[in-house]
Amino acid sequence: MMTKSYQDILAKSSILLIEDEEYLRKSFKKVLKLWVCEVYEAKDGEEGLKAYEKYYPNIIITDIRMPKMNGLDFIETIRQTNKNIPIVVTSAYADKDYLLKSIKLLLIEYLLKPIQEKDLVKVLSSCAAKLSENSDEYIELGSGRYDCQNRVFVDNNADSHALTSKEIELLELLLKNRGRLLTKQYIEESLYICDAAPLSALKNLIFKLRKKIGDKAIKSVGKLGYKIE
Repeated sequence: MMTKSYQDILAKSSILLIEDEEYLRKSFKKVLKLWVCEVYEAKDGEEGLKAYEKYYPNIIITDIRMPKMNGLDFIETIRQTNKNIPIVVTSAYADKDYLLKSIKLLLIEYLLKPIQEKDLVKVLSSCAAKLSENSDEYIELGSGRYDCQNRVFVDNNADSHALTSKEIELLELLLKNRGRLLTKQYIEESLYICDAAPLSALKNLIFKLRKKIGDKAIKSVGKLGYKIE
């Protein structure tokens, strides 16, 4: 039985589901949609990375054995820039080598297929607990505050401003390193993992984010980079 508080957290959260078998992916997505607000799909690790960068989900559930990029390689790439996102691995095989490697990747759980309902509820509860543990409810910022659970900016008039996935990723990266200068190169490498950043992409992203949270929230440090005090 899941607590009401965990149900509320999940109801506002999104999941990236990576599974190469289409029938299983579609079926699992229907089940997950009963718990979360959105489920994004990918059929392999490479497609999963693109979906992660586009949607910036709250939770990741991924298969292990997939074409192009397997689940462990995918997770290792994610963990280079995001140590906190809850990740669940699913597999039809109790592979000892995979199990040993997965221990180092800070997983919520390694689930064997077929997944039982009670096991899924337990794992989703653990994900909700991790989400609750990772973030404060609000962070005072610029001309208002950042709502960490809903990932929106609330101004001093109590109006909410939706942020794009890249704006969220940039803002949370700066907040995670609050008070520290992040170089333009470091930010670009963090935000654009697979592809080189388009010309002026970061500058335009900073400009749009400042319009939503206030001009003074993000400080430029010469031509080096940016920070939030």
